[in-house]
Amino acid sequence: MITANEDLTSLRYLFHLMGWLNYTSSEHKRLWIGIYSEFKVPVPPLEVQREIVRVLDNFTFLSAELSAELSARRKQYEYYRGELLNFHKEIPWRKLGETCDMKAGKAIPSEMISDYETDETPIKCYGGNGLRGYVKDANQHGDYPLIGRQGALCGNVNYATGDFYATEHAVVVKSMGEYTHRFLYHMLKHMNLNQYKSAGAQPGLAVKNLQEISAPVPSIETQNRIVEVLDNFETICSDLSIGLPAEIEARQKQYEYYRDLLLTFAESGNSILTDRQTDRQTDRMK
Repeated sequence: MITANEDLTSLRYLFHLMGWLNYTSSEHKRLWIGIYSEFKVPVPPLEVQREIVRVLDNFTFLSAELSAELSARRKQYEYYRGELLNFHKEIPWRKLGETCDMKAGKAIPSEMISDYETDETPIKCYGGNGLRGYVKDANQHGDYPLIGRQGALCGNVNYATGDFYATEHAVVVKSMGEYTHRFLYHMLKHMNLNQYKSAGAQPGLAVKNLQEISAPVPSIETQNRIVEVLDNFETICSDLSIGLPAEIEARQKQYEYYRDLLLTFAESGNSILTDRQTDRQTDRMK
């Protein structure tokens, strides 16, 4: 914990200063308590500190607002999805293995997967955690939900369209006729499939276990109505997910730029002091 003598230093100024030290230091963090007392830090006049805090706090506040908005939109989408997909027992329920063909894809050497889409590798490749990269040739064609079956994020659900490649860690789910694939995608996302993962150092989902899970089978007409609503919500959230994170990242870069600019002082006189020299003004790390 750090406390400050308000006659010399602003606690909020120290907050931004410590973040700046963390960002610029190459020392291992667990050694910092022992070496903090040797760091030289700028101690400008209080009015300068207050102006620095005002500028940097504005960037911090804007980033927090954007993050809160993104979180709220995602919760709103999840709420409406839950409301629409919580069916009563009077609707028929059947095992997924009875209504869907569920097969894992095929293994592919990692050196054949590119991080980028190019003329040589135009095909999206899906693995256990979603989009893994791009490959030369497809092993699937169509619009299907995919379930990741390996790793900490197993049970995550994606939707692939057109030509794509599914690895052995992605389960391609194809309706036998009782579901539309888009409804199946929303329903599988809502089912929180991660809860069915196996225990162990490397969690996983066996296809045979997925086939035993029961799920509601509403009429195709009902499915289409639900899909229309949820696709609209997902489109809104996707647009926000593209825009807001980019805006948050931009604000963070602005904050770091101005923090570096505002906290860089020329060393002269008493404007820069070590912690040992100012131990009467600022308590050391405890």
